[in-house]
Amino acid sequence: MNRPGALVLVQTMRRLRSAGFSMLELTVVIIIIGVLMVVAISRLLPYLDEAERVAVLTVESQLKSSLVMEAAQRIARGQSASIAELEQINPMELLLEPPATYAGVYAGSGTDLPARHWYFDAVSNRLVYKTGKPYAPSVRDHTFDNPQFAVRVIFEDRDADGIFSAQNDELYGIRLLRVAGADWLSGGGNF
Repeated sequence: MNRPGALVLVQTMRRLRSAGFSMLELTVVIIIIGVLMVVAISRLLPYLDEAERVAVLTVESQLKSSLVMEAAQRIARGQSASIAELEQINPMELLLEPPATYAGVYAGSGTDLPARHWYFDAVSNRLVYKTGKPYAPSVRDHTFDNPQFAVRVIFEDRDADGIFSAQNDELYGIRLLRVAGADWLSGGGNF
């Protein structure tokens, strides 16, 4: 009498076992997913480095536009003589909103700042972007100089004194010059 109940129980157990995964099958699936993730991540890491470089180039472009606009406003107001003062300012102050990675003004190298942040070095009057270790394994051993930018008035020095004078010299414009780190910004890290 107990046999039909036992037979139903055995049949139910067999159905449950055949409907699920064995431990070996589950392990194989996890290993395959892990390998696919490693391959996908290794393919995406260079794009993180490129995105960082493009973000720095975008801020550089915004700063250049802001400098030109500030110089144009000073000329329009009849304050051409004050354009030379732009070489001493922090160009981030000209932006409506600095990037989220802007850390502020520091007197010196900013070695205590985290990587991938901007800061203005008040000693050298340079805007600096502190790079980090590259994400992509192919360039991890390569080091790049931190990109540094300086504001320069471009003029013809007619009185040969090396200083811009609105009365004597001809103004050509104002530039945000790369004074270091140009290799990384120009894409020299794409090996």
